[in-house]
Amino acid sequence: MSLGTFVQLIIQGINMGLIYALAALAVSLIWNASGLFNFSQGDLLTLGGYFMLTFTVVALKLPYWVGFALAIVVMGTMGFFLSRSYFYPMINQKLNPQLILIGTVALSVVIRNAILNIWGPSAQRFDNPFGSKPILIGDAIIMPYQIVNIVIVIILVVLLQLFLRKTVMGIAMRAVAQKPVVSSLMGIKVEQLVSYTFLLSTCLASIAGVLTGPILPLIPEMGSLLSIKAFAAVLIGGLGSFSGALVGGLIVGISEVLFSTFITSTYKDVFIFLMMMIILQIRPGGIFRIEISEKV
Repeated sequence: MSLGTFVQLIIQGINMGLIYALAALAVSLIWNASGLFNFSQGDLLTLGGYFMLTFTVVALKLPYWVGFALAIVVMGTMGFFLSRSYFYPMINQKLNPQLILIGTVALSVVIRNAILNIWGPSAQRFDNPFGSKPILIGDAIIMPYQIVNIVIVIILVVLLQLFLRKTVMGIAMRAVAQKPVVSSLMGIKVEQLVSYTFLLSTCLASIAGVLTGPILPLIPEMGSLLSIKAFAAVLIGGLGSFSGALVGGLIVGISEVLFSTFITSTYKDVFIFLMMMIILQIRPGGIFRIEISEKV
């Protein structure tokens, strides 16, 4: 295998890994804010993709970036609404965590069936405006959407880090993540901050759903397939860790591509979870476990 082909595979893995990382960040944000492992996150990701399809192809036929922004706004609003009307009441009433977990699974089933009934079971795609002419770098063949996806995710990660560390609301979110009771006593409106965290998390998931458009066809089950990789990324990187979600996503994405190319694509999911088990045996809590209590 030439160096160019290897670089091509690495870029392909980084592209997919950053999408997993976005989904993993969405999971980690909610975990930090509420201690909730949201199994409906993957279906919210899928729903974001379907809204993008509706806005740019099926109904409104808006320009790509307008549809992109509108899909994020709609999904963010939905995340805020779900947190206030569905999740937070269960958390506030101190229901058994297992019951809340079942509640997230129930929401996942509802969203998936809603997608199935509204958009149907057939695979669908929406075009991207980046063109289909590959970029040649030596022997490496790079698709324009791969470069755009990588740039978008890097910008989002930097902006999210700045938001969490430099803004009043971001610092308050981190405080609620670490000490919710103390934060409440200090005057922080915990319920409101948890809702904003759900909004932000759902926006990240919807962006991941949109960015998969050029890579994977939209199907109602897409969320479950991607969420499995996102949860693996979260556990590999360290549950609740910002850096862990990013690094875990990249590890999953690059490993998946290399294993599929050099071994077989049939057992790539088995390999990912085997790798996760090995990492957790060596370092329980994930690679960045020390950071779980220190940062979002």
